[in-house]
Amino acid sequence: MLKRLREYHPYLYCLLTVALFVVVMMVGLNLFAVLLALLGPAFLRPFLIEEYLLQAVNDLFGFLVALVLLWRTRRLGVLTRRGTGFWDGLLVGMFPFVLLCLSLSLNVGVLGPPEGAVPKAPWRVVVFLITMFLIGLAEEAVFRGVIAQTLLEHFGPDRAGVWKAVVLSGFLFGAGHAVNLLESATLGVLIQCCITMALGMLYAAIYFRTGNLWVVIFLHAFQDTAALINSGLYEGTAGISEVVSTYDPSMLVSVLLYLVPTVILLRKSRLPEVGIFSGIEPAPPAAAGQPGPDQAQN
Repeated sequence: MLKRLREYHPYLYCLLTVALFVVVMMVGLNLFAVLLALLGPAFLRPFLIEEYLLQAVNDLFGFLVALVLLWRTRRLGVLTRRGTGFWDGLLVGMFPFVLLCLSLSLNVGVLGPPEGAVPKAPWRVVVFLITMFLIGLAEEAVFRGVIAQTLLEHFGPDRAGVWKAVVLSGFLFGAGHAVNLLESATLGVLIQCCITMALGMLYAAIYFRTGNLWVVIFLHAFQDTAALINSGLYEGTAGISEVVSTYDPSMLVSVLLYLVPTVILLRKSRLPEVGIFSGIEPAPPAAAGQPGPDQAQN
């Protein structure tokens, strides 16, 4: 059923994917919290000490959604497809990578933690880093591996098709973050949705150009690590919901920072690479006696 839905109703399939992703994470996390309460204080205590443990569990549920959808639609290959290879793919994503290195340096070396902040225990720092990876893994598997791939296969790897897939998958990525309205300030969440929409377009462009999902998983995990590094290293610093609440309109400049490299990555001369690395079979040749596309133009 999922395979038919994906093939014949791709828009509905993508919308349901976002809804399923959000609902499963919310319900799964609540059920997990109930289980911890039933098991007793010894099991509950680590999750009360380190909030990122619950976030890690939350994103494991999200990744499970991606795995099930990819498995049922016979698309698990997106997780193992090498495309350009990781290091060559990272060269394609060099602009955001350099930007993230600068952001991490700024947050750690220039801004630093609040005065008097206490370093976390090493195990809590490890939990933070694992959680950042799981966020990238879950969201990229869903929004690029499932949704962007579905839209690209539907529209095709020509110029118009690639841009439709990039824009729509980016819009859904941004809209999916609206769930943060449950915990963060409204203005901050709306700004986050705009920023993540543009970021989703950039990640889709990198994914299409490289055919390697692990490149964007790495970049996404690095992005979250750079943004939240102080909350991962020190006690008493703002967590995810608090950080989102502080977003202000000046941060919308990030939209331009993400859209410009997206346009550069998807320039006309590079679009043939999308067809090569996307895993989409080329259109069948014209039937005998009928002109092919090139002949028709002549």
